[in-house]
Amino acid sequence: MKWTTIRTRLTPEWRPNSELADRLGLLVISYGAFKFSNWPWLSDRVPGRPALVANLAIQYLAFAAFCVLLALACRRPLPVLIRRLRLHRLLWLSPLFAVLVVLVVGAGIARPITHNRLLVDDANAMAVCGARAIANGQDPYRVAEIPCLSSLGLSPLLATPYRVGPLASVRTYPTPDQILAAANSPDHGGQRLFSPLGKPPLDPAFMVPVARASSAARAVWTLLPILLLLLVVIAVAGPLWPAAGGLFLLTYFLNGSAVNFAANGNAEAFSYVFLALGVLFIRRPWLSAVCLGLAIGGNELAWFFLPGYVLLAADFGGWWRRGAGVLLTLAVAVVPWVVRYPDSVRAVYDSLTAHTFALGSGPSVLVLAGLWSGPARIVWLLATGVAIALIWLWGAGFPRWRISAAVLLLAAFWLSWRSLDEYLAQIPLLALVSLLVLFESKRSVRVEGGAGPAY
Repeated sequence: MKWTTIRTRLTPEWRPNSELADRLGLLVISYGAFKFSNWPWLSDRVPGRPALVANLAIQYLAFAAFCVLLALACRRPLPVLIRRLRLHRLLWLSPLFAVLVVLVVGAGIARPITHNRLLVDDANAMAVCGARAIANGQDPYRVAEIPCLSSLGLSPLLATPYRVGPLASVRTYPTPDQILAAANSPDHGGQRLFSPLGKPPLDPAFMVPVARASSAARAVWTLLPILLLLLVVIAVAGPLWPAAGGLFLLTYFLNGSAVNFAANGNAEAFSYVFLALGVLFIRRPWLSAVCLGLAIGGNELAWFFLPGYVLLAADFGGWWRRGAGVLLTLAVAVVPWVVRYPDSVRAVYDSLTAHTFALGSGPSVLVLAGLWSGPARIVWLLATGVAIALIWLWGAGFPRWRISAAVLLLAAFWLSWRSLDEYLAQIPLLALVSLLVLFESKRSVRVEGGAGPAY
């Protein structure tokens, strides 16, 4: 491609008015709704149950609004009412918006790194300890969580407790004193009280190059795939790259997002980036499948997105190449680790079936707050599974909503026993990359009646 062609394609649109710009404008609004869906801004400032109940009502309404807005943004064709709103005006002067976002997000990322104040959770820590075990020729799946946190100078309060042993009778999430008492318990009947490494093998493997590095160096390392993804997003977005790049970087402010995790040195950012690249390259079956395989090999969330990927790829075919690409990638990049560390299969399975405590931003908050005892844990899991199935059937049965269903498939985890931030925070990223690659303005064709491709 000639330089003049590249320059023309990437010349920013200061006042975009395409349908894709309308969709991105709607995505901007959905970001705001998502932020409020798991933000206890009121209950953190006003004590008492009324404030908590009001905050939860706002959170639940915000999540519902987020899902509706995202579904409309990905619908094909775009609803007439949305087009009439001319939401593309939100992207006017987007180059200036992109500069502002780069400055704000850049400062937000750089300050914790330079001051060594990264937000490290236990999954982050276990990936590092697992990487150190691999570097030492040991089994990363036999590393205990409390000693791992201690080796990194972190508090045992970051550990994920299991509802067994001394914590078996605890109804809601254990208090700090209860967690510390369990962590210091000399005898717990041989039961595992805290979560070990529960991610697929590529999760710790990604961190081997920086296993012994400082936390700041680890953050720089995990930010590298984010930079790669940003460059691909810019290339795919064409003249809308300032808006697309700015929206991508704005996900930094969504707890648990790929950018947010990467800024804190979390290895899960690698898998989330590969998942997004699998969507961005969806028109190229082999390349898309390789990226998807790497995501599957590093994080269980990618497993649950597979039905959504099928919906996104439905109009492009190449199924044998996609299937072969995923299997070959797993055979080359993951199976050797499983052979080397056979405990990995049991550890990952145990992490999915462990007796954990309710935690997250969905209905489980009612249990955490003591407002509702809730049904048995299996009911929550069944509800999540049924929701995934219904969302998929919605997309499979109604082609105009196919992309909406694909990106919202992970929204079913809102109903889960553990509806953690990182389960839901990938939805905005997946929506953004899906819009860019499937509704790119030069290929966009409106289809009345909802049948067939809309691009």
